[in-house]
Amino acid sequence: MTGRRTRFGVLGAAVLFLAAGLTASPVMTAPAHAAYGPCNTAVKRTDGVAVNNYYRVPARTGNGLNCYMQWQTGSENAVKALQQAILRCYGSTPAAERIRSSGGADGRYGNGTVAAVRWLQANRLGVSADGVYGPATRAAMQWPDYWRDPSDGSVQFIACYNPPF
Repeated sequence: MTGRRTRFGVLGAAVLFLAAGLTASPVMTAPAHAAYGPCNTAVKRTDGVAVNNYYRVPARTGNGLNCYMQWQTGSENAVKALQQAILRCYGSTPAAERIRSSGGADGRYGNGTVAAVRWLQANRLGVSADGVYGPATRAAMQWPDYWRDPSDGSVQFIACYNPPF
């Protein structure tokens, strides 16, 4: 009887050890945004309403707008598109002040951009305030709408909107 209890005890300990190892594995603890990959470009998107209007939004080649940026990630033009949107559409907020005080739209996702995104997420966007730009933050943000004059190519800022893309 004692041998059976010992075997069940050892078996139970092994099961617990195995279960603990599986739940702490890197695969299961990777953040959800890691599946998208970092934003490596910026694209011009339309909302389908106006032919000559466009929004400039961070993106990932081959994955569309589903990408993420966090401290020290994202290409220069993707980060710059995000920083310019914050400055243009949230210009009077502490988020824009954090961008301005940390070098402006410099294309680096540093401490100022992390703080700006975190402030927007917590105070304007209603998404998890983690400082990481991803699909939920993109969908909740307002983006500058620009109009390109087809006759001479000049660009004019129209307003900030939350487009359906």
